[in-house]
Amino acid sequence: MIEEKIRKYGLVVVLAILFFHFLFSDGGLMSYLKVKRGIKAANTSISVLDKENTILKKEIEKLQKDDEYLEEVVRKKYGFLREGERLYRIEK
Repeated sequence: MIEEKIRKYGLVVVLAILFFHFLFSDGGLMSYLKVKRGIKAANTSISVLDKENTILKKEIEKLQKDDEYLEEVVRKKYGFLREGERLYRIEK
């Protein structure tokens, strides 16, 4: 009778230990899910950076090839003027 209880509860204890080991050990399910989330986040970040990189490459190409666009950017960003032009600032 006692041996039966020991076997029964012993088996339950062993199975519980194996279950928790499967879930929470270094190579367990929780670690796997954490790594999987990390990979998904990294892939999302890579995708965003690839799109930004494509936009920046197009901008560089446009700046190198289109002189009118380059002039427009320089005028807006740095406030450059052509020779003979005057800048008027109206402040409120």
